[in-house]
Amino acid sequence: MKKIMILAAGNVVASGISSLLDVFSFCNLYWQRQEPAAQHELFHVHLISPDGQAVSTNQGFALPARAIDEVDLLQADAVLLASAFVTNEIGLAEFEQAFAPFVEPLKRYARTGKPIAAYCSGTLVLAATGLLDGVRATTVWWLSELFRRRFPRAELCMDSLVVADGQFHTAGATSACLSLALHMVEMLVGVQVAHQLSKVLLVAPNRSSQQPFMTMSFQLNQHQDSQVRAAQEWMQQNLAASLSLDELAAQFALGKRTLIRRFKLALNETPGSYWQKLRIDEAKRLLETTDMALEQIIERVGYGDSSSFRKLFLQQTSLSPRAYRIKFNSHSCC
Repeated sequence: MKKIMILAAGNVVASGISSLLDVFSFCNLYWQRQEPAAQHELFHVHLISPDGQAVSTNQGFALPARAIDEVDLLQADAVLLASAFVTNEIGLAEFEQAFAPFVEPLKRYARTGKPIAAYCSGTLVLAATGLLDGVRATTVWWLSELFRRRFPRAELCMDSLVVADGQFHTAGATSACLSLALHMVEMLVGVQVAHQLSKVLLVAPNRSSQQPFMTMSFQLNQHQDSQVRAAQEWMQQNLAASLSLDELAAQFALGKRTLIRRFKLALNETPGSYWQKLRIDEAKRLLETTDMALEQIIERVGYGDSSSFRKLFLQQTSLSPRAYRIKFNSHSCC
């Protein structure tokens, strides 16, 4: 039997914690059906809160839990960090404060080399402990810039849904916890059980990337540079414009180098790369919501070379334009 301890603090996201519990519960049920003579379950899951109080969720219900000082974390075969409802830096600070009683026990557990996993905002409080320094990890995509800014020593990898590096296993936004839980099942009890469970739960085992789901419209804009914000708004309204960076900078009475420097400080990328992302984002919207021919879409978002566009689209979404339309639009025209 494998002992799983889930650390939950703050206003826990209900869908995430219930999904984790469901995966391990269904796994036990599957095991009992396959091995009726077995005298034990595959997983014994413990929900741990900082003070032993029930874990509150953003949906208003609570789950019973044990206090961190009442359990021996070192006895766990794996530790998972549940996500809390975080949408900005203030919310992250509150989450870190609620999570504080877990930090030292988690660091002691980390020295055992046994698995530690986190998903969604849980990846940020894991990074805040310093345990992800020098480690490849992923996070919830709409908080990725906050993650980069706060935890530059972690090696952020946003093209994967689940990232494993040594004992650390991280996943993206809330529903990615299903893929993370299946990943943990595979690691702890074997690939055959994990694959069978993925069929029971209707969770595709090949969900490998969160890139197709990313959108610029949901990115948090937390910088205070008014000129960069004005440039962002202008780009959004003039996607098909063919201005050079010099001409773009002149629109806002800045030199090209100054514009690039301020974009990097505010957004951690160049104006050129930001403009490309906006164009791809609009192309995604049109592929999702219209039957426009791809060549028309390419022209509307300011590209003259369809080959370059297709290559860039694939790089940013991990799908071809046609595959993206089939996945996200009920129309079949391409």
